[in-house]
Amino acid sequence: MKFVPKEITEEVNVTPIHPLVNLAHLLGTVTLAGVVIYVVLGLIAGQLVKRIGPETEEKIGASLVSSLPDRIAAGDSRLEYLHDLTSSLQNNLSQTGIAAVDYPPVKISILDTPEENAMVTAGSYLIVTEGLLAEVESENELAFVLAHELGHLHNRDPLNALGRSLVLLTVSGLLGLGQGPTSVLVPNVLNLTEQGHSRTQETTADEYAIALMMARYDHGGHSLDFFKRLQSEEFDLGIFSPVAEWQHTHPLTKNRIQNLESIAEANDWPLTGSPISLPEGIECPNFNTPC
Repeated sequence: MKFVPKEITEEVNVTPIHPLVNLAHLLGTVTLAGVVIYVVLGLIAGQLVKRIGPETEEKIGASLVSSLPDRIAAGDSRLEYLHDLTSSLQNNLSQTGIAAVDYPPVKISILDTPEENAMVTAGSYLIVTEGLLAEVESENELAFVLAHELGHLHNRDPLNALGRSLVLLTVSGLLGLGQGPTSVLVPNVLNLTEQGHSRTQETTADEYAIALMMARYDHGGHSLDFFKRLQSEEFDLGIFSPVAEWQHTHPLTKNRIQNLESIAEANDWPLTGSPISLPEGIECPNFNTPC
């Protein structure tokens, strides 16, 4: 019997699966692996950084703050007012029912930038911008912003952020990010994961702040005025607002206000009351007007 070999077709060395399907599978696998590794290592790092001693934490924070440009001189008399206001908020923590947490003493700096912002770093360095001091219209507004930052310190958010930053660098190295399609996709997915975590932290800090405001002033009147003005400047995206929120580290201002109002209503906390005036010239170095 004569053997007759089959005719070899041109498709013999061609996979039946489309190359784009293989690419999608590869990208999906690498991305999922990156997110899982990031989350797991982030949890581990979050626990490890909390074991950093106060002195080491303050050194880390000092190095971060010293690298910031345009810091106002330490002798600015406004710093004393900001320290006193911050201390008065801290002294009322026991009235909120929130358990006290140990962290290094708060150290306040003023940053000469028009951006309206405040932030905290490791070591309890609290930074307030000139733009914020120029924008707030009452002590209640300023106190809420400071209380919000104290909430971040209470929850040890700066240390957690430090740990996650190290993890992000580690994951990028493990996955060899920097070349190919994963160099864009995976960092973006990890960034969205991080932003979702940050929004949760911001909401928790807001809840801490409103409780502290009630303990300090017996009402929340005018505490949210600063955010209401910010909301009036934001563009309403309607049904696309949730999509926009995913791209930010903070919840949308409208959602923040609604959440705080709901908390106040649930606890029967009044959101009306007389505002306390700010010291004249708070927007100028050493209160010397005009700036």
